[in-house]
Order: sequence, then structure tokens, then C-alpha cells
Amino acid sequence: MNSKIQRIILLTLTVTLAVSCRKVTLEQQIDKIYDYFQNKNTTAVATLERVCKDYPARMSGSENNDEVIDYFTYVLAEEVGIKNIWHQEVEVPNWDPGVTKVTMNLSDGTIVELPSIALGLNNGTNGEDVTAQVVEVTSREELETLRCKDKIVFFNGAMEDGMSYGKHAWQRSRGASLVTDKGAKAVLVRSLSNHPGDTPHTGACHNGDSTLAVPAVAISTNAADKLSEALKQDKKLTVTLNSTSRNLPEPAIGRNLVAEIPGKVNPHHIILLSAHVDSWFNSQGAQDNASSCVAAIEVLRAYKKLRMKPKNTIRIVIYQDEEINLSGLKEFARISKEKYESYLFDLEIDCGAGKPVGFLVSEDESYFSKMEEVLTPYLEPYGLTLSLYDGERKWPIKPYYSFRADNSEYFKYHHGSLDNFENVNQETFKECIAAITTFVFLMD
Repeated sequence: MNSKIQRIILLTLTVTLAVSCRKVTLEQQIDKIYDYFQNKNTTAVATLERVCKDYPARMSGSENNDEVIDYFTYVLAEEVGIKNIWHQEVEVPNWDPGVTKVTMNLSDGTIVELPSIALGLNNGTNGEDVTAQVVEVTSREELETLRCKDKIVFFNGAMEDGMSYGKHAWQRSRGASLVTDKGAKAVLVRSLSNHPGDTPHTGACHNGDSTLAVPAVAISTNAADKLSEALKQDKKLTVTLNSTSRNLPEPAIGRNLVAEIPGKVNPHHIILLSAHVDSWFNSQGAQDNASSCVAAIEVLRAYKKLRMKPKNTIRIVIYQDEEINLSGLKEFARISKEKYESYLFDLEIDCGAGKPVGFLVSEDESYFSKMEEVLTPYLEPYGLTLSLYDGERKWPIKPYYSFRADNSEYFKYHHGSLDNFENVNQETFKECIAAITTFVFLMD
């Protein structure tokens, strides 16, 4: 029988048998899940606060990153009571953000410092000043005819809303490499945020596996607006950039953390929840992505506390290096392939702690239609929807699913110094975990 047809039958039977065989109906069990997180669970917020306050700036390979893996391991083993826990060592980039400074130098002699930050994997200026005139770019199409030899290229495409991150992310991730061969001296990138502010936002800057690109830094959205306005008034202004960021020759070592509750009926069928543990050097990394790591752990805790016995194995992986190379999840996938492990799906959790809105599903249309038919009656009362993902996602584990939360405020914090525990809405955070637990329960 075709594997996709088998999965459709399995999905239908999952809910049909659950309705007919349980003393507690599906609706009652989901109510219990939500009641637990909204009224009884105190560990989710407490654990998140501990992670943010004690282990901020969790760059892969750093001391804080390594120590938070030990802390999560303790929580899973001693607090939650999980027996199946293991680590996986993985090589991760060894990049030092150093110190960055950018000034705008007006032709009348006025010097204005612009809030700036290094970009991941980029080699800076080796502590030397780079000064040049500036050419502004707002779209990728402009690159085709761009003349920027001995200039600093200023990528100033602005995010329109929380959904336009993907549209503009190329400026930060690829911009420097795209103008290196054109003779540019350096690159400034407008922070990827749809909110005005003086806080610059970092992120990866690379060209595949290459780090050969001109020096590049990000400036805050307010600084970008200020520079853009100044360029209209002062054609002779220059910018000076100085950055000591650098790639170190030897890779660092990080650890993935894997934990699971074995399935009672189909232990070889695995539902995977994946959340990256690494964060940038400039914040506590609360919404990106400590909240998701805690959420994955709390799903397992809910299964224990509510005495839910999964038919399939529920596994979580808290993995390394999502922010740059995804090397942690790639290593996890490699090991899984060696063991001939198969996954019903991988639910990525990496969208902050805003109000939950639903799940993105990468499936063919026939299976997705069946999912909608079976699951919508149970998800809709909680404001959750299913959406078909029809893009191309280079994800190591298939099928790829993604949890989605409201992101209207997310990019105010994402990769910036404001991504701290105090800016997490505790109620919507717990509601996110309830939504994820409900989805896992329904798909189990």
C-alpha cells in the first residue's frame, strides 16, 4: 500500500479510536491540557526565567550554551522524570563578535555615531577604520547595475510587517558576498525589524559555507532612516566602520540534547519536536529561542503530569547552531539515518512566545486535506488553524511542520538586545505550550 495512503488511514484511525475507546473524550482531554498550562503549571515560566537570567548569550560552543544543556538535562531527568536522555557532540562555528563602531561623517565636520552590531560569521576590519562614501540599495534588482567600487554599500530595504522577514533577509545573509566582487569596501545593513528603534539586530552573514566577504555590520532601524535622510541632503558624507569580529581557525564543540517518552503501541514511530538552544551574543535569547526549548520540555512534562500515554514515541531535540549553519540538526538527522529511524513529522518550534495561531504543514494536498478534516474541529475552538506549506524548506528531517505564533511584535526583539525574559508575555507563552501539546496529542 502507498505510504501516503497508510498515513491517511492512520490519521483517521487515531482520532476514531480515540473517540470510541477513551473514557475521557478528546475535547475533555484537550480541556485538561489547557487547564493544566493556564491554571496549574508553574514550571514553564520559572524554567524560562532561570535560562534567561543564568544562561544568556548562548552562542553555540560558548560556556553558557554548554551549561544550559546540563541544566535542561537536569530538569528532564530529575524534575520531569524522563529516563531516555542522551547527548550528541557536534562541531559548530567558532566566531568572535568582537567590538563594532560605525560613525556617519557629514561634510560640515559633524560626526554622528550610529548604533551598530557585528554580523555572524563575518570577518570585520581587523580593528582598522574603513572610511568611504556610501551608496544606498533598497532592492535586489538594483544590484544588477550597481557601481560600488571603493564604496560602502548600504542595504536599506525595510520590513513592511512581521511576514516580510524572508523577503528582506538576503540583505543581511548574502548582501556582503554579493558586492564583494563589485569592489565594495564594506557593507551596512538595515536591521531586520519592522519596528523603529535604536537597538541594532544581528544575524548570520555568509555565502553558503564561505566567509569570504567584505566587512559587514548592521545598524538600527532608526540609524538607517537617519543615514538615508542624510544621504539625500549631503552627497559627500562618508561612513567609518570598525569591527574586530573574526572567525577562529578551530571549530568549537556543542552538544545536542535528545529526550523521549517511548510509545506504548508504536515505539518505532517517532513524533519529533525540535528547538534550537543557541542564541546571539547580545541578549538573553528569550523568544529566540529559550521559550521554544522550554516548551518542548514542558510538552513531555505535561504527558507525565496528566498521565497521558503516547502510542508513538514523543521525542524532543534541543539542538545547536540554528543561527548560522543548522549543524546541530544536520548531525541529529545524520545519526537518525544511520539508525534507520523514521519520523511521523518534525515540528519545528522557533517563532517566539506570542499568541498561538496554528501549524504550518509540509504535506501533499490530499494528506493535508485529511488533516484539516480530522483536526480542525478540535483546533478551531482554541483559535488554531492548519496551513499548507508549499515552499521549499531545506530541512534535514521530513516531513517538516512548524508551530506558528503571532509575530506582529516578534521582530522588535528578534536578534536584538531586547530579547529578554521581561518582554515575554507569560500567558501567551503558556498558551503556546498548550497548543503544541494539543497538536502532538491529536497526531499521536
